[in-house]
Amino acid sequence: MSQISTFQVYNASAGSGKTFTLVKAYLKILLQHQSPHHFKKVLAMTFTNKAALEMKERILHNLVSFSNVRSDDDKTDMYLDLQNELNLSTEDVRKKANQILNAILQNYAAFHISTIDSFTNKLVKSFAHDLNIATDFEVVLQPQELLTEAVDRLIAKIGIDAKLTPIMLRFAKEKTLEDKSWDITRELLEIADMLLNENDLRGVQYMQDKSIDDFLALQQILKGRQKYFTDKIRVIGEKGLLLIDQNAVPHNFFPHSELPKFFNKLIVGEPKELRKINFEGRLAKNIASGVLYSKSKKKTNATIISTIDSLTDSLTALFEEARYVFDKDFTSYYLAELILKQIIPVTLLSSIAKILDDIKVEHNIMFNAEFNQLISSYLIDQPAAFIYEKIGEKFQHFFIDEMQDTSVLQWQNLIPLIDNALAEIDSSALLVGDAKQAIYRWRGGKAEQFIALANDNLNEGEGNPFVVSKWVNNLETNYR
Repeated sequence: MSQISTFQVYNASAGSGKTFTLVKAYLKILLQHQSPHHFKKVLAMTFTNKAALEMKERILHNLVSFSNVRSDDDKTDMYLDLQNELNLSTEDVRKKANQILNAILQNYAAFHISTIDSFTNKLVKSFAHDLNIATDFEVVLQPQELLTEAVDRLIAKIGIDAKLTPIMLRFAKEKTLEDKSWDITRELLEIADMLLNENDLRGVQYMQDKSIDDFLALQQILKGRQKYFTDKIRVIGEKGLLLIDQNAVPHNFFPHSELPKFFNKLIVGEPKELRKINFEGRLAKNIASGVLYSKSKKKTNATIISTIDSLTDSLTALFEEARYVFDKDFTSYYLAELILKQIIPVTLLSSIAKILDDIKVEHNIMFNAEFNQLISSYLIDQPAAFIYEKIGEKFQHFFIDEMQDTSVLQWQNLIPLIDNALAEIDSSALLVGDAKQAIYRWRGGKAEQFIALANDNLNEGEGNPFVVSKWVNNLETNYR
């Protein structure tokens, strides 16, 4: 009997019996299908090999248990739930369970319960020729040792590479000024960690096409952009202070000496101080009032007060000119400042990435984090039917455990396959997760992604990328 397609999301907190729910849903699909080989059409994905093994063991254990039921005393909670939901007789359950168990044991390689990384690995290997990579590459799941080797090779270039050496020495000097160790190995390893985050890989790949000269050229452009701004405001500051000092006006005759201080900040051009300038603050209000002198000084020296009055229009014009320059060019200046702070780390990251590529070629290895980027860059444009053909399977049912740890790219890469399956009858997708337990954020995981999927009110877009309606269930504590 054909079943409608379903998309279910379980928001399962710790101790809520999510494994029981997953195993039950998996067995329900197998028991309600006529063919004992239907397990080949089911793909279940977890995040660890231990979890995948546990799920396999539970499924097989239950099938063995179902096959040996002879009386009501032999029936487990799982058995009773499935028997009632499927309206099967004891003999039907026993017979079907036995047939499915034998089919799985005889075709164990088709028992598709694995980690999501293993499935991604399988996809990449299936398309190795199309992706121009060797089919016999090895996957490195713990790449820290290779990152350390890449950083060591980079440091070894000091005194040898004429372009890289001054950059490395400057980086070391900056860290020393920040009261950090002159030994920059740790900082370089922290930078290199970006190479393991799939969300950063596209940007890193773009940077790898750039040479040190490209980064140095960008540095000069940004410095030129900053100089253009600081030169303009310095001239304004110099005019303002000159006007005040040539007319022998003591700075303390201005409220809180703010106006002279303002002009001095423009002259010095210190980024930290420029960011503090507020054209809507107390000084701006004094300017707008047309009274630039301190009222407490009014009776002190009438001549100086008169002089300030005579300068008010000129000083106000300079203040407004500075406001105009800030409104027009400060964003560009500040952006250049932020980028300049990262130029050296980015240059070094690009150099580490290139060294790491050499290491990977030498050892014929790939990082796990690269797989999802490869799929996103190439396979996402391929029709689902073609991908199924390449991997030799067409799945009708998808289970994803620990969905909160699925990265954005991993989920986006799975959507076309799941969507293709759900377009046909007798298909399903079941996601289980708990946003509070998100742990793989460093690999591109996004708890908000699962939160949107588990939101009852979001049944389109990020909340549901499929045409099939979504059903959300919040599992309560259940120690089954």
